[in-house]
Amino acid sequence: MIQSFREKARGLVVWVILGVLALAFGLSFGLPSDAIVLGVEPLVKVHGSSVRDEDFQYQYAAISQVVMPRTDMDPQFQAMIGFKEEVLEAVIERLVLVEAAEAAGLRVTAKESEDLALAGQMIVLGETIDLLRGERFNYTWFKNRLLPAFQTTEPKFLEIQRQELLARTLRDVMTASTVIPEGELRAAYDKRSNQISLRYVRFEGARYADLVDVSEEQIDSYVAEHRAALVQQFEGQGIRFSKLPRQVRLRLVQVARPREDVAAQAARAKIEAAAARVSGGEDLRAIARELSEEPSSARRGGDYGWVSVEGTGSGLELVVDDAARGLAPGTLSPVIEGEEGFYLVRVDGVREGDVAEADALRELAEEALRGERGRDLARQAASEALEAIKGGKRMNELFQGDAMGFDRPGIEALGLEAAAPKGSDRPTLRVTGLFPKEQPIPGLGPQPELVAAAWAADPKAEALEGLFTVGEDVVLAGIDYKESGSEEGYQAARAELFRELRESKAAKVSAYFAHRLCLEAKGRGAISGADAKLKRLMTYDTPAGSNEPGAPQMRPYAICDRVGNRGGMLRLGAFANPGRG
Repeated sequence: MIQSFREKARGLVVWVILGVLALAFGLSFGLPSDAIVLGVEPLVKVHGSSVRDEDFQYQYAAISQVVMPRTDMDPQFQAMIGFKEEVLEAVIERLVLVEAAEAAGLRVTAKESEDLALAGQMIVLGETIDLLRGERFNYTWFKNRLLPAFQTTEPKFLEIQRQELLARTLRDVMTASTVIPEGELRAAYDKRSNQISLRYVRFEGARYADLVDVSEEQIDSYVAEHRAALVQQFEGQGIRFSKLPRQVRLRLVQVARPREDVAAQAARAKIEAAAARVSGGEDLRAIARELSEEPSSARRGGDYGWVSVEGTGSGLELVVDDAARGLAPGTLSPVIEGEEGFYLVRVDGVREGDVAEADALRELAEEALRGERGRDLARQAASEALEAIKGGKRMNELFQGDAMGFDRPGIEALGLEAAAPKGSDRPTLRVTGLFPKEQPIPGLGPQPELVAAAWAADPKAEALEGLFTVGEDVVLAGIDYKESGSEEGYQAARAELFRELRESKAAKVSAYFAHRLCLEAKGRGAISGADAKLKRLMTYDTPAGSNEPGAPQMRPYAICDRVGNRGGMLRLGAFANPGRG
């Protein structure tokens, strides 16, 4: 036994001597940069504590396996949210708070971290995770499954959990010290309890614009009055009008072709009657709105837009493209018989290459006129609906009928050669569902004027007094249901509301506190990092972080940037985890 000890001691002395000789040799002749290193260089040092690779790997495993187990963790996702940066900053935040807690006299014992583990729980990003979900603690599972998964040892795991408990204790102290005034509680209750649900009809300007036909004279006049704005628009949309393949502007009427011979004959007779009406001087646009069964163009008077009839074609049947290629502009085709339908086609224009500025300005002017007149139509239709409601109609009754006008003369008095929309084209009555006063209206977005009018209105009124502009559309609205808070409701909700507000405010305070402590310590040199190691660590195997080679799109990592968020975006993954405590 003694002889064995002596042999081991002699061997140790030999290694020490060799080490001293090697060091002396190196000092005399110079050491390579990666020769003898007295310990592994840490990633970061925080108040004297070294954050090493294994500490990063523990936190990485804990987050990816416990907090975000069902999250897509591919490199592109990691780069997008700065996953590695968040992981390291979570470790730094924990150590910063531990230092502050100990300075304030707070203590957590090793036994408390052992008790946490025995309860089957662990803390990650300040969240208590129930690992066992009610089952009894099993040491074999803890030693052979849990610790290897986190690439750590039992003493190291318990020490990290002791630190997590201490950081949480400091946060709990700040939470307990947070004051919520009674007025703030009451205001929060009123904001949450005062809710309203609206019923509304949205008259879409773009849909009504489809019903507008613009004359050549109107286009000329608009170009003359708005040339400067149109030129600016043309220059901003240059690619839209340059280097175009050969295109035609198609206008068509389609009647579906049934499979049965008798029905097919009736369909053909219908399209032939339409052709006769055009020959007799009727407007093809009006006939298309009345008869056409081509869904994308019927409302627009058969206008199918600028399309290519070469190559891949227009999207219509090939017989239509073949006919269009042979038509002179302004000429109506004979009846075209396809497998899916019967067609009348007219080419309203041809272009290729770069569109002349004058032609482009006219096209932009036509679009602007249609948009303006469409908004006029929408407001006219909404006004007629509001007048009908004031006359005793109910909204749910009214919009089963024709929302374009209820008594003639109505919207037709605008002088438009446009039929009212048919069937499902009519505006639809919708209900928002309850929403708080300060929040955007579901389906309509932020509309403070509408919300203010709704809260000021009589809940029993069928509709609000005025109409409301939402983008390019006009909205007619009424109150579906209004819910207001009460003193009894406030008292019942007060305790839970106080808890929520206190935790929310304390989280903001602790986030600011941790971030400030980190920056101050970094400024004093109490927190420092190994720049080269950090740069290598924060590199992702994906081009997502760069807009070109060597030009990072995301902000480079800097210590303390994300301290205070308890993991920032990573914590969002915790809400998808049913094991979160």
